[in-house]
Amino acid sequence: MNRRQIFSLPLGLGAAAMLTPAQVKAKAGKPKNIIFCVSDGMSPGVLMMAEYFSWIARGKGTRWAALMNDMTASRGVQDVASLNSPVTDSSSSSSAWGSGSRINNAMVNVLPDGTKLTPIFQLAKQVGRKTALVTTATVTHATPAGFAAVQNRRDDEHLIGLQYKGRVDCILGGGTKFFEAAKRKDNFDAIGDFSRAGYQVVKSKAEFAAASKAKPVLGIFSDSHVPYVIDKVDVPTLSEMTSFTLDALAANSPKGFIAQVEGGRVDHAAHDNDIAGMLWEQLAYDDALGVCLDFAARRGDTLVITTSDHGNSSPGLNGMGTEYVDSGKCFERILKGKSSFTVLSKLMGPKPTAERVRAVIAAERGLAITAQESEWISASAAGKKGISINRIQDVFFGVLGQVLSNYYGVAFTGMNHTSEYTTITSTGPGSLPFEGLVRNTDVFPRLTRYMGIDFKNPSMTPEQAAKLKGA
Repeated sequence: MNRRQIFSLPLGLGAAAMLTPAQVKAKAGKPKNIIFCVSDGMSPGVLMMAEYFSWIARGKGTRWAALMNDMTASRGVQDVASLNSPVTDSSSSSSAWGSGSRINNAMVNVLPDGTKLTPIFQLAKQVGRKTALVTTATVTHATPAGFAAVQNRRDDEHLIGLQYKGRVDCILGGGTKFFEAAKRKDNFDAIGDFSRAGYQVVKSKAEFAAASKAKPVLGIFSDSHVPYVIDKVDVPTLSEMTSFTLDALAANSPKGFIAQVEGGRVDHAAHDNDIAGMLWEQLAYDDALGVCLDFAARRGDTLVITTSDHGNSSPGLNGMGTEYVDSGKCFERILKGKSSFTVLSKLMGPKPTAERVRAVIAAERGLAITAQESEWISASAAGKKGISINRIQDVFFGVLGQVLSNYYGVAFTGMNHTSEYTTITSTGPGSLPFEGLVRNTDVFPRLTRYMGIDFKNPSMTPEQAAKLKGA
């Protein structure tokens, strides 16, 4: 397809279609299995950019856009505010899904007064369901933790991981530093602890390929987060981890299962203002979503939900050139990127010269930036302030992202989470209630009801929380 065709692709051709009574009944049904997919930090504008980018890079559209154009699917937006802020973080957002209660940012299933909530995976295990957490972040990171852990501080990942034993059957992602005794502050051998509990522990792609689907598994493939897709490190992909997980759960879950699948590094690239890194992460997430949708289509008993926990930095493709005719050409330059901002910074080295900055960007991003732009990046890398009038972006990656926005046409509003509604799309039995405006706390009672669980966690209003804070 040429650029004009790609950028005029319709996404709403099915809008005039009408559902049959049978289709409505199917959407209102009760699923046996639940797959909850999260593109962490995906602002709404990313979905459209990913669709365009997929056509340019791969000659095909995204599964999420196709799902939104499927009139048998449910489409909505989600209010993801936390208890103490209209801008949420991942732990409070995921905890709202995982407990049905809004909490303060930076906590995991704990109310401001210290009340501990019961996470959805603990309840699921009590009724015989299998559970799984699959992510490209550390497996102990905020989003997976919200479904399975209870912790005062989200940063206590070494403590969060220990709570997964016996509560999560399949754990795949990054974060060996939170499990290996030599890397933990308390020197506790969490790897051995999981092994003694019957988990197979795998740490490489080869070990993962040989793993049994008949036993619980702890798969951790990097010291911290799984490397960015754009950096082409040979680790299991999110799609491969998801495929393994669903096959394993299907074979060992007579009462059904609930799984969370997270594209965690979409958020991290957005924090970095790295549009190339972010879009490749989004496509990797979309491929994993495709695995989930294909699994559900084969069975007919599985609910698949895809959403985001919050926006991040609100990136958008701007009009470029006279009458905006250069927007597509600018956007296509993203394809030339070979490495993430993280790798770019390592290649530049500490306090790089302007010449070094310019050479690395030319080699790794295929862009010829100006001498002035390279000076700005060099100065920012050395810690100089006052280069950007946006104080949030007046740091190395912020300045780098702003310079490259001149060539890509994609700009970010900042480097932090944002407050907009997130997109939520679902398909399969049980998807009907996820139409329209969904509050994040609505997810828990719907999913627990599907699992035959009658349970409600305590909650608190913002006013009650504010009084506690002032006490």
